[in-house]
Amino acid sequence: MDSVACKDMKKLLDGEISPFSYLKIANDYLASPETINVGREYIIRALDKINLFESNSKTFKILVRKSGLYPYLDKYFSDGQGDETKFVLELYDSGLNGFIFHSMQAKVFNSIVSGENVILGAPTSMGKSAVVDALINSKMYSCVVIVVPTIALIDETRKRIARRFEHEYQIIYHGSQVRTRKRAVYILTQERVNERDDLDSVDLFVIDEFYKLAFSNEDRSRVVALNIALSRLMSVSKQFFMIGPNIDLVRGMECFGRDYRFIPTDFRTVATNNFKYNISPNDTGEKIRVLLDIIKEYEGQTIIYCKSQSEISKVFGGIEEFLNEDFDFDFRKWLICNYGSDWVFSKALKKGVGIHHGSLPRALQQKVIELFNNKKIRFLICTSTLIEGVNTAAENVVIYDNRKATVSIDSFTQKNISGRAGRMSQHLIGNVFSLEGDTKNETPSNVVELGVTQQEGDESLGLIASIQSEHLTAQGKEELSRFVQRAGLPLGIYQTNSRYLVTDIDEGYEIIKRYSIEELRLFVNFGKFDSVRIDLFVRFMKKVEFRSLQRMSLHFDDNNDFKNRFSWYLFSNSHSEYLKDRLKYIYGYYSSEKSRSEETDRELKIVRNIFRYNVPSALILYEELLNHRLTEYGVEDKVDLGHILHVFENSHLVSVFSALEESGVPIETLEKLESERFKNSTLDAVTRYLRRFYQDLEILDDTDRVFIKTALL
Repeated sequence: MDSVACKDMKKLLDGEISPFSYLKIANDYLASPETINVGREYIIRALDKINLFESNSKTFKILVRKSGLYPYLDKYFSDGQGDETKFVLELYDSGLNGFIFHSMQAKVFNSIVSGENVILGAPTSMGKSAVVDALINSKMYSCVVIVVPTIALIDETRKRIARRFEHEYQIIYHGSQVRTRKRAVYILTQERVNERDDLDSVDLFVIDEFYKLAFSNEDRSRVVALNIALSRLMSVSKQFFMIGPNIDLVRGMECFGRDYRFIPTDFRTVATNNFKYNISPNDTGEKIRVLLDIIKEYEGQTIIYCKSQSEISKVFGGIEEFLNEDFDFDFRKWLICNYGSDWVFSKALKKGVGIHHGSLPRALQQKVIELFNNKKIRFLICTSTLIEGVNTAAENVVIYDNRKATVSIDSFTQKNISGRAGRMSQHLIGNVFSLEGDTKNETPSNVVELGVTQQEGDESLGLIASIQSEHLTAQGKEELSRFVQRAGLPLGIYQTNSRYLVTDIDEGYEIIKRYSIEELRLFVNFGKFDSVRIDLFVRFMKKVEFRSLQRMSLHFDDNNDFKNRFSWYLFSNSHSEYLKDRLKYIYGYYSSEKSRSEETDRELKIVRNIFRYNVPSALILYEELLNHRLTEYGVEDKVDLGHILHVFENSHLVSVFSALEESGVPIETLEKLESERFKNSTLDAVTRYLRRFYQDLEILDDTDRVFIKTALL
């Protein structure tokens, strides 16, 4: 349904009302706190058609000020600024190279610098990152911790913060970095917050997307990790700023005993046209037909949200023949060389379509966002990985599915996806096309209830065991006391492996308890895993990582698919060698392009999720449980799986190169650079070296240099 502002703009364009009448209606809405957001939308839509208001320029400028959209005064009324306007612009100057706050940004910023803790619930287009940057720029905080939900957001935030502050602050974002400067900004996921041992005095911490503190259909282990990180930061920080979607209430903060100001707002800097089609989720033919109509009629940068990686391939297949573009980037040639010509990512790029999902190598994720934001490609088909805060400049968003994998998205997620349409100072008006209409999985109430409050029941034991003792409720203390009395393992094992359910850890230990002393000793003072050790570990992992392996059909006890892949990767000379061997098999065994593409996607998902994340987590737990069992036998020798852990955690690279891969330098490029000279170098030193000499290194080709320049400069 069109908004009232949209309807009146249509009347203006059709000559049914005059520009002055339109502004008068806007003024009436702006006059009341209950309707000011409606009035602001009138102003945004008028700015998009500013040529219609030339004869009412003075009145229009007054209403822009009244709406609080001060940045647009500078952008759209630059000529003939009066003293009063200049005063307003100076008053709302953020200090960030002339960036002007709008009224809500200024309100939040002033609350924080005056000493208040703030929880901000606001729409995507509100411009929350500018407030964070202005806080750092204020020099009031020597140690700032920014917690973001994904590694992709670590990199995006790192680049933004480094551009402005790297000469004044040390930017810490990887576990290999050691703090060496008085002023530091940490940019970390919740897991990395929990791994660091140097966060003992923090001036300000920021949690982005705080709604992920509530249990939902998200990965439960990540929710637990975020609540543990929140508890830890609350105990060591002087001040906090939590950012999330527009909500009505946050429940659970009372357990921290900290005063705070909750600022809920629907302040928007862009307007949205919403189109809803109510197509049946399973009517693929109709959804593709409507999608084609949309992309033919509406020009501009377009994001298409899909429920899954496999759905992306179907959507691209449905529109492929109607796309005329024929791009021939050097990047695409590099893709074909490294990942094959039949892969849907390579084929889509040729048609001017980018693909983005969680299993892609990070360098490819970041490359397609760069191409999209620079308008070198027009379409971006994605899953939720792109929606979680990564900045894109899109005019149109098509919500193809109202699901995330097999689960219906809630209203938070749908609003978050919709919020990608339009961008302050780039696209004043965004278009959102919901092919299935509104999600049926509406949030019962617009409330976020922190997971830290749920301190009863077996599923909460990992959380209870790991949060700060001062944040335990009476019920939580009782649960913890009972758990410690009956637990078969030291509390520390549950704490350091909190991503696992307590039952999974206990069941994993039951497997190890069945080992003979000879089998246990196999893991003491050995060089590499042999077939026997691999078999023992694989059986353990199929228990503690059953759900992760099941998603990839690697969980079956009666086949060796996972064991073989684990062995092949471990004994490969490099990550690329393993991948090339797998692609050679795929292209030799499968005859159809579709099968080759699907198997390539599956292989990348295994490498990215299973090898890089699940295997290292299981190895850490396995080592701790093996050592505990040896202690029970009275054996002083210890198991050290560090070498095996390093191979999987760092994709066969030295750890600082693994960090560079997160920043967008491909593993294929890093393998060319790897040598003994970098073995003991710090991340900051290697980064400085590459920035200075990447153009002169003969081992690199032009595509390698472009990747390094984009990632590090």
